[in-house]
Amino acid sequence: MEFLFEYLGFLAKTATVVVAALIVLSSVAAMSAHRAMRSPPGGHIQVVALNERLQDMQRTIEEAALPPAVIKKRRKSDAKARKRHRKEEAKRAKAEARRQRKDKEVAHGASGTTDTGGVVAKEDVPATPPAAESDSPTETTASATPDDSGAVQVVETESPPGQSTPADGTSRRVFVLTFNGDLAASGVESLRREISAVLSAASEGDELVVRVESAGGMVHSYGLGASQLARVRGHGLRLTVAVDKVAASGGYLMAAVADRILAAPFAIVGSIGVVAQIPNVHRLLKKHDVDVEVLTAGRFKRTLDFLGENTEQGREKFREELQDVHELFQEFVGNWRPALDIETVSTGEAWYGQRALERALVDELITSDEYLVRACNDADVFEVSWVEPKRPIDKFLGQAAAMLGKTAGKALDALLDRTTTGGIR
Repeated sequence: MEFLFEYLGFLAKTATVVVAALIVLSSVAAMSAHRAMRSPPGGHIQVVALNERLQDMQRTIEEAALPPAVIKKRRKSDAKARKRHRKEEAKRAKAEARRQRKDKEVAHGASGTTDTGGVVAKEDVPATPPAAESDSPTETTASATPDDSGAVQVVETESPPGQSTPADGTSRRVFVLTFNGDLAASGVESLRREISAVLSAASEGDELVVRVESAGGMVHSYGLGASQLARVRGHGLRLTVAVDKVAASGGYLMAAVADRILAAPFAIVGSIGVVAQIPNVHRLLKKHDVDVEVLTAGRFKRTLDFLGENTEQGREKFREELQDVHELFQEFVGNWRPALDIETVSTGEAWYGQRALERALVDELITSDEYLVRACNDADVFEVSWVEPKRPIDKFLGQAAAMLGKTAGKALDALLDRTTTGGIR
């Protein structure tokens, strides 16, 4: 009996610690969300040269078996090569800037001439038109230059609308984005900024690779994500989507926009379907004599309800809405992948990579790692990401939340250990 009282006391203490930790964690999350809503938008685009990163890894492996003198000599040689590469890139950039200025002067000279009865007269036209008189704004082009650490400094320059840097004399570029989806597809907020940055700098012949990992979620949120990827196709840029783990439902809705879909052999792909789950506690409330009034203006303003009594008419209308969304899903995927037998694959089922390839849901079985390593052999590969700055208070709150979570975890482990050793299950 004494052991039972001791155990109940320990259980109460543990439960108190867990509840307190959950309350604090909820408060921290609420404070962070409140600050995020009040604080102005920040963040910046971060670009990393994957070629440099791959070379660093190769160099590390190779140098493991080399004597120190050889390593020192090789590093000095590599530093000189990088410096020479930067100078060549800067020289090409200057030459391109001179060419653009010359083309602009020629264009302005041509537009400033008029024919007056066989006598050609040149009007006084300013070398650069005032910004207020320009018919369209200038476009921003970003050029990336790697430094010794492998990071890339992004330099923005302005160029006339519709004019992009030619691919002549430069390597093909591959830009890499990563989208990790949740139910609300919250990663779309970063994705839209990353795509805007890439489109401002990309030119003909470049490629965008998006690594998509998502099991789906809200229709409108993933629809926006697919629309962002459609912007890439609209600009004439080659779009490749790589799926290493899962691209199902909304995730596949986004992947279907690509020119080419890559998948790992055991990646989960498909699930072209729609599902909705709505709990209803009306009978429970009725049992305890609790009435809920649901007032609407409009016949189908509310079809199914969480608290009120649901009708068969409302259920039927809700089914019609789900069917319409499913048809929109099928039409969207079918438009982007016309060779797909949409009726066969739109049953809501998902398939592993090999089976998905057989059904034309994907185009090739390969991991994103292998594809990007191959791309580094004949292209400059850059990983682009949107980075939100973290203030010191946010870091502190994050560390505090982690410590509380760890404490709660230890308390639960201790509880389970006491439960096992005490013989009570």
